[in-house]
Amino acid sequence: MSTRTDLLELSVDALTALSNAGFVKRAQKDVVEGKLPEIEQQPDGTVLARYVDGVSTTLPPGLPLREARCSCPATGLCRHRVTLVLAYQSKYAGGASEAVADTAPWCPSTLAGAVDLLPRTTLEQARRMAAARPAIRLTAGSTPNARLPMCDVRFLSRTSLALARCDCKQAENCAHIALAVWAFAQGQRQQSGFASITVELDLGADAAPAPLQDGGSAAEAIVALASQLWLDGTSQSPLILDTRFEKALQEAGRLGWRWVVEALTQLRQAVAGQHARASNADPATLLHLVSMLIARLGAARARTPLPASQILGVGVSGEVALDHLRLVPMGSQCWSDEAVDGVRMIWADPDTLAVTVMEKTWPRGDSGVTAVALRDRRLVGMPLHRLAASQIVTRAAKRRANGLLTVGTGATQTSALPLSGGAWDTLASPLRQPDVASLRAHLRSLPPDFVRPLHAIEHVHVVPVAAVVDCLWDAASQTLCARVQVALGEDDLLLLRLRHDPATPGAIDALARALADGPLALAGSVSSEAGQLSMMPLAVLTAQGLQVPQLAAQGTPVHLARGQGDDKSALHELLEGTMNLLAQSLRQGVRHQGDAAVVRAAEQASALRAAGLTRCADALAAALESVKSSDPGILPERLAALYALLHTLASDS
Repeated sequence: MSTRTDLLELSVDALTALSNAGFVKRAQKDVVEGKLPEIEQQPDGTVLARYVDGVSTTLPPGLPLREARCSCPATGLCRHRVTLVLAYQSKYAGGASEAVADTAPWCPSTLAGAVDLLPRTTLEQARRMAAARPAIRLTAGSTPNARLPMCDVRFLSRTSLALARCDCKQAENCAHIALAVWAFAQGQRQQSGFASITVELDLGADAAPAPLQDGGSAAEAIVALASQLWLDGTSQSPLILDTRFEKALQEAGRLGWRWVVEALTQLRQAVAGQHARASNADPATLLHLVSMLIARLGAARARTPLPASQILGVGVSGEVALDHLRLVPMGSQCWSDEAVDGVRMIWADPDTLAVTVMEKTWPRGDSGVTAVALRDRRLVGMPLHRLAASQIVTRAAKRRANGLLTVGTGATQTSALPLSGGAWDTLASPLRQPDVASLRAHLRSLPPDFVRPLHAIEHVHVVPVAAVVDCLWDAASQTLCARVQVALGEDDLLLLRLRHDPATPGAIDALARALADGPLALAGSVSSEAGQLSMMPLAVLTAQGLQVPQLAAQGTPVHLARGQGDDKSALHELLEGTMNLLAQSLRQGVRHQGDAAVVRAAEQASALRAAGLTRCADALAAALESVKSSDPGILPERLAALYALLHTLASDS
């Protein structure tokens, strides 16, 4: 009779993923105190645990842990099932210590035979999902991970498919696990021994890529919308734009272009925010959204290593219910406009490293009525400023394709717990980066934004802080600029930027105080400016706990030295000036700017050419010429190409 290797190789982290931290800690305590059940392994591999209180637990081979039979009154997973595993390891690990300590990378393709033994209905569902040829990101290692469009699958055992864990509601033996195994097998055929790879799942060995439906009408509707935005400006009446947006959304939705639908939705919200005078409205953001939308369509038509279905988001479902979920806070973003106050709370799942966003708005009070401070608004039954410094444990979460999360508020389904000081220590790469060099290498390894899945928030990372070099106030741009040393190296500097927002009057002072208190780590959205990495800080971890600047109370102003956080080169100033010119043109409308704007654009093209940026100058001149064209698609496409070039150069110059 051989030992159950699948149980011996389960680590404490794996057991926590299969159950929860409370059950594991209670079981560990029982093991330390010697309160072990009597363990018996039957000839067929079934493990039987008998406890002194009369409870008996049975775990046959090939079954998930939660499907073990237990005589206790618990209706779901219980501590007896978890203790069975630890007690079994305590009794049998002496002859199989290598299995417990094995951290060598492996490929779940070895579990392909077990997939065939899944229930027929599960396999049929998996094949229907595979027919859409989803793009799946695979990561090898001691705990291989498959990131599907809507779910994350982790393989916790080398020998048992039943111990694979998906974050969907079913959690074990679901169709997503079958897809993940098939994807690993395909990835192994394409690149043996890979560390990380993205595959378009193809169950046919020699099958041709599935043809996309004719998207001519959808592309025409989207290009027509972009053309009208460029010609007449984003400041034109929303009533005129609504028809264009509705037609583009309807056409893209009919074809299942999920990422295009999400891009159109983001663009529509940004235009509405501009008209509502939202505090977070930004012409540069509108320019980026319009340009990336057109670039995504162009990339789908072009011959690229990525399939068009992946770029457009074909086959990506809208929403999925999730299983037991533990979320660690990563900070918040707040805004307000003429009608509402809004917040976006950013969370990370330590198990899958997925970043999710909870978004909520509240109507603003009438004049004369005492307004509720945004930080005191309630979400999941708690004031925002307390929730932002807590971790969430829930069984009532649903996640949209773009990472937006909705969480049920039932007392038995969702809990907000105090945040431990080491909560961010559980985050691993690529979410947590040890230094600036590693962070820069990760960002450069990513495909361009316009071919990646569209997320509610991009490039959120956690970095340690070794020292704060300086903290300045740029009065001209109303921005706090600080430089922090991430690791012990002169070149390991990260620039922090936080602009004053009327919706968060205490944010600047709160960030300044947190930086003065000796921060331990930072979380924020990272970008590159002229080769220098810049972060918009969302949360700061100090010895006093997690500080979330945008939800801080307004306190005593902090005196900051005046100055600028960085010195931009003449080349970067030129590139940035050109993008500002494009953003202004998009806001006002090219056809409404007059001859003076044409002269300014021509002068900018000359300056670009004089600086040696010939391609940028030619692209700007070509865009000016296309204004006169009768083809509505030429102007948006040329301006999108120009913006992509300027943005790339400005990031690395």
